[in-house]
Amino acid sequence: MNHRPLAVHCNSRPAGYIDSPRARSRDNLLMCDDFGEEYLRLFLSIIYTCTIYKQYVQCVYRQLMARLTAVKRRQALRGPAYMFSGPSVSLSEVEQRFLEAAEYGNIPEVRRMLLHVPNLNVNAVDYMGQNALQLAVANEHLEVTELLLGRADLARVGDALLLAISKGYVRITEALLNHPSFRDAHRLTASPAQADMLDDFYAYDEDGTRFSHDVTPVILAAHCQEYEIVHTLLSKGARIDPPHDYFCGCDSCNYQQQFDSFSHSRSRINAYRGLASPAYLSLSNEDPVLAALELSNELAMLANIEKEFKNDYCRLSTQCKDYVVGLLDLCRSTEEVEAILSGQTDSEDSYDLPGRPSLTRLKLAIKYELKKVSHVIKSIMCIWS
Repeated sequence: MNHRPLAVHCNSRPAGYIDSPRARSRDNLLMCDDFGEEYLRLFLSIIYTCTIYKQYVQCVYRQLMARLTAVKRRQALRGPAYMFSGPSVSLSEVEQRFLEAAEYGNIPEVRRMLLHVPNLNVNAVDYMGQNALQLAVANEHLEVTELLLGRADLARVGDALLLAISKGYVRITEALLNHPSFRDAHRLTASPAQADMLDDFYAYDEDGTRFSHDVTPVILAAHCQEYEIVHTLLSKGARIDPPHDYFCGCDSCNYQQQFDSFSHSRSRINAYRGLASPAYLSLSNEDPVLAALELSNELAMLANIEKEFKNDYCRLSTQCKDYVVGLLDLCRSTEEVEAILSGQTDSEDSYDLPGRPSLTRLKLAIKYELKKVSHVIKSIMCIWS
């Protein structure tokens, strides 16, 4: 059955329409502002008539309408110039002074208010929706952060941790990891999408988290190449779980593919970015060369399957190859080269001559057709021979 494309006549105008620059400007504003509420309702109502997309459109329609309502409510509360106005009127003078002390690192004032001000709301937020802990971490005030972490009712600790990791604040990250909320291993290994968002643990403001919903602390640290933070998180039991096979048919993968396939693909590429990070490869694997070679081959195959992130997978595959080459460049003797290329093998069926290195990593690179790695390995062996 042939379907004709829907013809939209943009030049049609209602009766009494005045074609003036001001009117055209008003139309452009309506179209640019998320197509306007009326355009959005009309567009979704047209698609809604297609029964094959009925269930999906119902979900999208509810999400968009809820988001539109929330935006209007926040704009009404904040006003059109909230970005340039003074602090919110809902803040008391004490709360305003407390937030300013945390933001500017006024340690004596923060300590005094925490000790002597009764019923102090440590989770009060400024006009940008940030509480005292988030302001202290953003401005790298370690002492203020430690004082605030002494309060058991502190909120948004997870967002503060992700912020400290993204900025490379090692000491603040260690202080945050000592907070009682991270005694639960699930808090440390779960992403914002998996964690319970009702307590604002990973929330940046009322709109939710500022980071991707599928990024865990260890994934973010690996993305940022923060070796010390990755080591600290690994010592506390955090790991990056390899994504399931692309053609996995488990209930979780099927649900995510049907509900939001793009977010599912994005969560996979974020996990692989963490796994392919030199920091994570070096600190989480007993044999990083073997892990890098196998991961490079897997990423090269995924580049031909997940087309929406093909360039990213190709770049990560090349990154793993460069990692192996970089390790070989650091070798200072023949023994170190042989140790990297041979690895540990428990196979009894070895056809290598006695006294000769097995070079299993070289064979693996040739098997995976990693020409760059194979060429560099052969060149180094010729130099050291």
